[in-house]
Amino acid sequence: MALAPLHTDEKARIEVLKSYHIDPSKQKDLDELTELACKLTDVPKSLISIVDKDEVWFKSQHGLQLNSSPRELSFCSHAINSNQEVFLIEDTRKEPEFADHPFVKAADPLIFYAGVPLRDENGLPFGTICVLDNVPHKFSDEQRKNLLMVADLAQRQFELKRANLKLKEKARQLQENNKMLENFAHTVSHDLKMPLANIIMTSDMLKASLNGKLNDKDSQYLSGMKEAAFSMSDYIENILNHYESEQLIINTQDEIDIYSLLEDIEDMIGQREDFNFKMPEKNLQLKCDSSALRQILLNLIGNSIKYNDKDLIEVKIETKETPKFYWISVEDNGVGIPDDKKDKIFELFTTLNTADRAGKKGHGIGLSTVKILVDKMGGVIKCRSKVNEGTTFTFSIKK
Repeated sequence: MALAPLHTDEKARIEVLKSYHIDPSKQKDLDELTELACKLTDVPKSLISIVDKDEVWFKSQHGLQLNSSPRELSFCSHAINSNQEVFLIEDTRKEPEFADHPFVKAADPLIFYAGVPLRDENGLPFGTICVLDNVPHKFSDEQRKNLLMVADLAQRQFELKRANLKLKEKARQLQENNKMLENFAHTVSHDLKMPLANIIMTSDMLKASLNGKLNDKDSQYLSGMKEAAFSMSDYIENILNHYESEQLIINTQDEIDIYSLLEDIEDMIGQREDFNFKMPEKNLQLKCDSSALRQILLNLIGNSIKYNDKDLIEVKIETKETPKFYWISVEDNGVGIPDDKKDKIFELFTTLNTADRAGKKGHGIGLSTVKILVDKMGGVIKCRSKVNEGTTFTFSIKK
């Protein structure tokens, strides 16, 4: 009797098997495949076997009740060592190496066996799908073809499950990394806020105490130091807002009057002679998260003002309502966005390398935050723009 030897690359084969994370629980789609294998080959019994280090256990079976068998005795162990597409024994009693096998001599003997190895993408086998019987069979080319087809379906099921597990693990790692990054951003941001506040306060105190004693160059230096501290403080605040928006769970349904909200935002901006703010022609009553909507509009309107090189800044708000969405657009006459940048403007830290009205460059955080909030509110955001003429952002909010 020939015992099944270990695979020639057994260590790597076992690692492949582990990568599939196959458990003994029943799997309906695999049970359907073993039943299909029996029907398409006209053989009454079928197994999907997993060839482990010391035993062969059965993930699915049709026409018999078996849990496992010793690896060295299993015909499936012979099948995975074979170079044949289908490892076929039409009558085990006529094969010298199997004639005295315990399974062949059993009360319910194993006489016919046809098995196809299940392999990973590199050709290493981890199991089989097989059909078997206690009487001999002639196995036709058609039956052979059908068994190979079912084996391919079984292989795809295992690959799909492995791919899903990899995706879940990748998602878990990304979530963990995002959490670490968020904690880092919060820690660093909060640690930097106080020193920056001290720089701003100290520059004001120095300027006040040395009033009249500073020359233009020294005064300019102190002003520049204060301005840089304010800029960094604004940058830190934007980072915090961005990560808070990612963690925000938007589930409140506030009653919002769009006119009132826009008037509040206009008051926050302050009176400016160079700013013409046009309200929507028709008021709109919304039900959504007011904090999220306020932040979206503040970012978009703020950008319309900052990135505008015209003597008179014009910002126009339009609204409309459809059965499933509220739609709001923010149109300006600013510097515009080049066509090759439109697909990237919502990515974090992506900037246009364009200085704002005060000569400062943006941080590439605001529009990324807007996109996150719009997504969380079940909507979409679109950009229409022409360089030197202006930009229109249109976004929706699901009702």
